Amino acid sequence: MEVKLKQIIVILLIVFVSCGNMSAFDYIMELHGKREIIKSYPLSKDKRYLNFILEGTFTDNLGNYGIWDSSNTLTLQNKNVVNLQGYGKSTYQNNEFIYSKSFRNKQEQQAGVGKTEIVNASKSLLALIGMSCTYAVNFYKVNAYFIQKCKITEKQKEVLSNISKKKE
Repeated sequence: MEVKLKQIIVILLIVFVSCGNMSAFDYIMELHGKREIIKSYPLSKDKRYLNFILEGTFTDNLGNYGIWDSSNTLTLQNKNVVNLQGYGKSTYQNNEFIYSKSFRNKQEQQAGVGKTEIVNASKSLLALIGMSCTYAVNFYKVNAYFIQKCKITEKQKEVLSNISKKKE
């Protein structure tokens, strides 16, 4: 367990140090979810393909919360990530939503750092399209623990801050 804690600390340090540009607001989301493997195929003696979904909940540092899910494809070689790509949807407490694409590569399967970009959104969240974030993830059995950090503009902060002010 101590090794896992050290991994999480190292990953979080990487996320926070690698995000640069201190003039923008740091938007932080914490996501928790469950992983379900849909398909898995051996590609060779040491390579494997996986298709899986993640579903869970999130909170952010602006008082928002909601649910999220994603569909992902993963290629592993000797339990290391060669390539991971996924698309997901996050639905906020006021039923507004964003769609994102995520990727990471060349890392351990159970923990890693990757990138997410917002590719589509509901009408009131359109200003978030193009927002790029760095995430750190750690898995324990079927449970996923994410922290995501994004540098956002004042306009994006205003849009995200208004979510918690609207009635559900």
